[in-house]
Amino acid sequence: MSKRLAIIGGGAAGAISAIEAKTADPSIDVVIFERMSKLCKKILVTGNGRCNFTNEDLSPRHFYGDTAFLRKILTSVHADNESYFRELGVLSYKEDGRIYPRSQQGSTIREALENTVNELSVDVRTDTPVTSFNEVQSGFKVNNEFFDCVIVSVGGKASPVQGSDGSCIDLIKKIGHKLTPLYPALCGLITNDKALHTLKGVRAEAKVSLYTSDKLLGEESGEVQFTEKAISGIPVMNLSHLCKNNKELMLRLDLCEEVSETELKAHFTDTIRLHPNWQTENLLGGIVNAKLGYMIINQAHISKGTPLKSLRQGEISKLITLLKNFEIKINGTKDFSSAQITCGGVNTSEIDGHTMMSKLKNGLFFCGEILDIHGDCGGYNLHLAWTTGRIAGCCAAEYLKD
Repeated sequence: MSKRLAIIGGGAAGAISAIEAKTADPSIDVVIFERMSKLCKKILVTGNGRCNFTNEDLSPRHFYGDTAFLRKILTSVHADNESYFRELGVLSYKEDGRIYPRSQQGSTIREALENTVNELSVDVRTDTPVTSFNEVQSGFKVNNEFFDCVIVSVGGKASPVQGSDGSCIDLIKKIGHKLTPLYPALCGLITNDKALHTLKGVRAEAKVSLYTSDKLLGEESGEVQFTEKAISGIPVMNLSHLCKNNKELMLRLDLCEEVSETELKAHFTDTIRLHPNWQTENLLGGIVNAKLGYMIINQAHISKGTPLKSLRQGEISKLITLLKNFEIKINGTKDFSSAQITCGGVNTSEIDGHTMMSKLKNGLFFCGEILDIHGDCGGYNLHLAWTTGRIAGCCAAEYLKD
């Protein structure tokens, strides 16, 4: 009688773990339980639909969680995911270190996985949520069906419309594993500063520094985006995981990172000398977005239309300070519906980093977003999903052989 492997969750990690397990041992009966109508639905919206599925720079500085656990994953023989997808027929395209499918479509990645799963005769049960999960003698029962081995790849709570709604969290706890608190991450930050509402739709290059009181939590650089009640963009999203358990949060934006205050002052002095009758708005027009310039002038308490020749030294200094240190009070992160990933999850101290198998229960494996590890924007979280999924699938097959 064939050994049976259940995979709970048919996302990125779950699909690839099924492929690895079935490839390692075609005799295994592999069943994927997926509550959504199709496999890997979340992949279709990753990277604005283009799916940056890994990155050239896989330095540990882009990942967060148990350092020793991450080191085992990042140095695994299963960590070359660009080559892996090439074997599935996907050529890659590189842009600023991010690696995309050559087609520039997330559907390419999803279809490569789905086609391979079908080719290997994996039993895919879509529209099938897992409502019961128990340990029994010599194995486990999933929805009252016996399996010798189980891989849990249910994701977290981020983007519930794509399937990650946390519905299996209680089942994981009941079977004996601890989860660290779950928080939304890779998401925008909320601000109640009504004055910033005028910046809706504005984008700006900036160095972004996140503080709690006067303590620096982290810094990132890149394009920020203003929405009606929030600020977003890759540097902000990369810092969002640092907001958990912290209060009195403040973002400070350096809107001219490559220009020093001394250089700005010299630029202003020259512009005022050459164009004394220009309005103050013209002084900032060559530096930042017009709406952002108006906001800075307003916060400097300078009247609209003030000629440059009328500016006092204190007002010029204030403009420079705001350009180099634009402060935004943060009230917290956006919720899970707007988050790309979940911060927190199954405590990695209870997982073997070489195999992804539980240290508490033989035959139980974990992979993907449900683990308490995560990465920056840029394909890093999919890289973790692929790698942990591949490890779990191969090691589950090996476990079943033994």
